Amino acid sequence: MPSFKTTALATAVLLALSSGAVQAQAQPANEIQSLKGTVEDLRKQLEELRGLIQQRGAVAPAPGGATAASAGESQESVDARTAATKADIQGMRTDLENYKYDQSRLQERNIPSVTRNTKIGGSVTVRYDIQNPEAPPSSASSGFGPTDPRHRGFNASAFGLNFAGNLYRDYAEGRNLTYRLALTSQNTASSSSTSVNLTDAYLRYSFQPASGNAEDPLGTITLGQQTVPFGQDAQAQDPEVKAVIGNAGFVSGLGLNTRQTGLVLSGDYDPYVDFTNNYRAPLLAYSLGFFNGNGANKADNNNYIDTVGRLVYTLPVDYSSWLRQLQIGGSYYRGYTSLGTASTTATTAATSKGHNNRYGMDVNWTHLPYSVAYERAYGKQELLAATAANPDRYQRGMGQYINFGYTWGEQFLASSRQQGKFDDYWPKSFQTFIRFDEWDPNRSGSVVNDKQFVTTLGLNVFFAETTKFQINYLHIRNQLGGAAPTAARPASVNAIQALLNATF
Repeated sequence: MPSFKTTALATAVLLALSSGAVQAQAQPANEIQSLKGTVEDLRKQLEELRGLIQQRGAVAPAPGGATAASAGESQESVDARTAATKADIQGMRTDLENYKYDQSRLQERNIPSVTRNTKIGGSVTVRYDIQNPEAPPSSASSGFGPTDPRHRGFNASAFGLNFAGNLYRDYAEGRNLTYRLALTSQNTASSSSTSVNLTDAYLRYSFQPASGNAEDPLGTITLGQQTVPFGQDAQAQDPEVKAVIGNAGFVSGLGLNTRQTGLVLSGDYDPYVDFTNNYRAPLLAYSLGFFNGNGANKADNNNYIDTVGRLVYTLPVDYSSWLRQLQIGGSYYRGYTSLGTASTTATTAATSKGHNNRYGMDVNWTHLPYSVAYERAYGKQELLAATAANPDRYQRGMGQYINFGYTWGEQFLASSRQQGKFDDYWPKSFQTFIRFDEWDPNRSGSVVNDKQFVTTLGLNVFFAETTKFQINYLHIRNQLGGAAPTAARPASVNAIQALLNATF
């Protein structure tokens, strides 16, 4: 038994030792395997870090703030990602301060300034005339000194200067307050000097919102010296807006060739708008004015107020219609004059109140390239006393004209005007026309054959945005009523007028 126990014990010890040895051998193997995995992970992370470092090294800023350009990279890309240094920013600030100083100094010393928004414009007009038979001697040529009859020659140059702008801009509703001041030259017969006259001087308030939306009706109140809203030709008094160099005969014959001082309410109603063709045509346009009635640049000379009204109806048709922009207008001027004995040496008191009324109608159709305009005006003026020519103390005058025009070119097309232009390019346009004008200064039965007929054949060339050239051929025929022709009133006259008008 003791031997058996000894043997068993020895066996158990051997088994225990052998199991511990096995376990001792398995644990180092696992740890080594785990360590190998850790080392492999570290190696991979190290490789990734090396890769990142290499990439960042490629874009790292070079000394002096510049960055190295990679292969094929443009200079603009390098500049875009180059950080500015403090010295760069300081230099930029210095340049900016210098620029601000230069601009401030330039505005103070070399640029005129105004207190409100102002637009300055003007025009220069030169003219050359040829006439046969010659024009009689005129004080406009050399004052009251000796002069010869004139066949041809340049007329005195004329200029206009105007200022316009906003006195108050209503950003919420567009009820703006604007102004216009215009001056024009006038040569004097007694000397070679030129005087400057005031033509337009008014304030204008928009009681309808001037928002720029073409579908909104327009409405303004104009206070001051301005043109009279009567007919069409009477309102074209400045060279830059005249299609014909001379006005129709009734404009000066009925005293409609002058501006008046007063108040005018004008506007339109129910406008038709075609945005595709930039076309706007109000169904009705109206004007109602109240004036002193004694002309421009004068204080009122009596207690009477002249009244003028004008209404224009436009046919409500589509833009594609042949009747597009067919307008029919009517005008009425109710005026008064102070009647009394005139004197050339002193002011005399008026003895009675006279009437001086004018009536007008006009039809205008402009369907480019064609246009037709007809206008007729009639005036009835009361005289101080009856005369042999006007036994009823009223002198009546009547005039009318019709104008046929044909236009070609692109300047009058809104689509062309809105195109981008290179340098001073502007589309050119040409306009040819023929006008027949008749003026009868006295329609009394006691005065016959005193009419004047003027036929005008003309060409207008618009070769820049602000410049036009006009040439008119006129054939004037005077009825003499049995009297002999004189230098001041020949039986017929042929004339050529050439005019160049440039506005700025």
